[in-house]
Amino acid sequence: MNLDEINSRIDDTFETYPKQLRVAARYVRENPEKIAMHSLRQVSDLANVHPSSLMRLVRELGFERYNEFRDPFRAWLGGDGTTMRGRVEGLRTKGKLGQMSGSVAEVFARDMSDLQSTASQINIEDLVVAADMILAARRVFIVGFRSLYSAAFFLDYNCRMVSASSVLIDGRGGALGDEVRDAGPQDVVVVLSHRSYSRDALKIARYARSAGSKVISIVDSSLAPTVAISDVRLVLTASHSSVLSSVVSTLAVVQALITVIVSKIGDDVYDTMKRNEAFYRAFDTFVED
Repeated sequence: MNLDEINSRIDDTFETYPKQLRVAARYVRENPEKIAMHSLRQVSDLANVHPSSLMRLVRELGFERYNEFRDPFRAWLGGDGTTMRGRVEGLRTKGKLGQMSGSVAEVFARDMSDLQSTASQINIEDLVVAADMILAARRVFIVGFRSLYSAAFFLDYNCRMVSASSVLIDGRGGALGDEVRDAGPQDVVVVLSHRSYSRDALKIARYARSAGSKVISIVDSSLAPTVAISDVRLVLTASHSSVLSSVVSTLAVVQALITVIVSKIGDDVYDTMKRNEAFYRAFDTFVED
């Protein structure tokens, strides 16, 4: 059994587990590098569960011994690249040995695998529901911090291009979250979040939810913190074994969502595009051939 199969089994059976098993399962699902690196007792301490609960989860997932359970996690990490520093050192070593072409090929292969997995698991109906919510909203608050800011900006930029009233939450001036202060039932919050999950993104989503706003989560796990409070969940596959977590599949899901939004606007989109083109001409935005 590989890591993807372990994660799928956890996702399928998570709601059937008792409380302590759910705590252990969530930790395993969200911290695969910790499983690869640490013993049963160490992981139990980190997850704040009794070792017997973790061992029960191991057996529920089809393994007799913890070391057998840990093997797929070690394979996922590719041996000794178990920390950010370790992965950087590993890449530097490969570069010195003239193996950089192999490392680059691995990045492309991993991202293509993520895209294939994401394409197979994203539900088109969920994309349609999310697009309808965005188009019907008074305002669309978009949240994506750190490495996911690029995907959040991409979504915000394209929403504004087709006249959706979007607001990119970026905390400028230190006023993080002030944008959702008067959020209400007519608003939508789109949260982009990967492990390790942003506490600020979760706070913003919870606040908006408490004010009656709808929440759309674009996440890398069905156990991500915002999933439980979301109206729509777009769960993708994102590798975390490179130097940085990949955002390729997140951008693909955002692009798919934008495609659905544009397809539902109909002929009105042409009027919007004409206004955009007039704006670009007025500002001499692009270099002409």
